[in-house]
Amino acid sequence: MEPISPPLAKGLLALLPRWLGLAWVAWMAGGCLVPQDDTLLESIPQRRNRPPRIVETQVQPPNPIIQDFGTGDLCALDFSVVVEDPDVDDLLTVRWYLDYDDQNPMGAYREIPLANNGEPQRGDRATLSINLRAANSPLSDPGVHLVEAVVSDTRLVGREPVPVGTIVLDGGTVIVNPGYVVTHAWFVTTVRGDCL
Repeated sequence: MEPISPPLAKGLLALLPRWLGLAWVAWMAGGCLVPQDDTLLESIPQRRNRPPRIVETQVQPPNPIIQDFGTGDLCALDFSVVVEDPDVDDLLTVRWYLDYDDQNPMGAYREIPLANNGEPQRGDRATLSINLRAANSPLSDPGVHLVEAVVSDTRLVGREPVPVGTIVLDGGTVIVNPGYVVTHAWFVTTVRGDCL
């Protein structure tokens, strides 16, 4: 390789400040070639309601089909659910329905509001206890019975959730902020035995 001649080296050194200046201008101007929109967010949009869920791994009894209720030592059952809701401020209610018939709708057998502990998973376990030896036990008739836990984060009309309100988007568009309901069911076969 041949050494660079002194006049060529001086010429390159003379161009170096110009090239550095051009590189600096290109770097400063290259931040964004597209003009930016100055639209500012006027307010934080309202969060949409999210549905609660029943933690399936913590449902009791874990088997949704219960046979031979009323024989042997199986005279009492505790049904329970644990509920989560990412909207920690929502008031959740568990409504227990027994043998619900949509042709002849009846109200809930029992309602249990869940305490708000500031966490997605509520600290309370909603429990319904059924004892066949108790007077007027609701599952004492032999046959198949339906036990349902209905969890809602809003008021219900029948078993349908009522919207929790509306949300106004930028530009004036209005959308419905829905309420939600989730359910878990057990089928219990009551038989005439030691408990009846």
